Amino acid sequence: MEKIIYDIGMHAGRDTEFYLKKGFKVVAIEANPALVEKATIKFKEDISTGRLIIIDKAIAPAGVDTIEFYTNDKHDDWGTIIPDWNRGQDAGFKSITVQTVPLQTIIQTHGVPYYMKIDIEGADTLCLQSLQQMNVVPEYLSIELLTPNNYKDKNVDCLEILFYLYAMGYRKFKISDQTDLSSIKLPNPAREGNYADFNFSGGFVSGPFGKELEGPVYTIDQISKKYLDYFYSSPGLIKGMLVKIFRKAGISVVKKGDFHSNGWFDVHAYK
Repeated sequence: MEKIIYDIGMHAGRDTEFYLKKGFKVVAIEANPALVEKATIKFKEDISTGRLIIIDKAIAPAGVDTIEFYTNDKHDDWGTIIPDWNRGQDAGFKSITVQTVPLQTIIQTHGVPYYMKIDIEGADTLCLQSLQQMNVVPEYLSIELLTPNNYKDKNVDCLEILFYLYAMGYRKFKISDQTDLSSIKLPNPAREGNYADFNFSGGFVSGPFGKELEGPVYTIDQISKKYLDYFYSSPGLIKGMLVKIFRKAGISVVKKGDFHSNGWFDVHAYK
């Protein structure tokens, strides 16, 4: 059976492009109409051959037909259904109404994915809840973790994502630093799909997955401790901004540990 990847939160389509080059069939979900329009043109051939299916809706709970979706022209990767998402970092959001689709419906239509990438800006746990309710567990799954600056109200359950993953049966975890992908070279011969000479620099891409993701493997206890230490001892937004200024000035900035104050992170879960 052909392996399928779900790209939930397609954005500009860099992850989708990578998965297609690796030879996978892709189901991509993106609620921002402007981004969908660009991707439809960019991936016209893949769509026509059935290698790519783009679903232009927002993931939402069952029974909700439409929902307010918040876009940001300056940061078009921050599109979200969460009203207070990243408001402390930028106030330039505007609201549009979009159609919705439950993840259950997508899975029932297109099948269980081999790998699922989830990055929908604060609404990510909706996907985990749906998978748990359906008793569906992709072999590999990655999901963006919260940073201390995502919500104005910092009173959030930062471990919720990790708890869901553990409850679903995942026992092995890796951390992917989304600010440090430019030097990655994929193995040849490939360990996932086809070999692809893909350049991960430039941002807006999640990087390798599955057997091709390097780095240490952590238990739930180990990754929870690391993440709690990061989430509640982070120097916050001001230091993050200073780090960016230093880098632009050519001043070296040393990162410490798997989590650091100048970045955002995905957790990859394995059975």
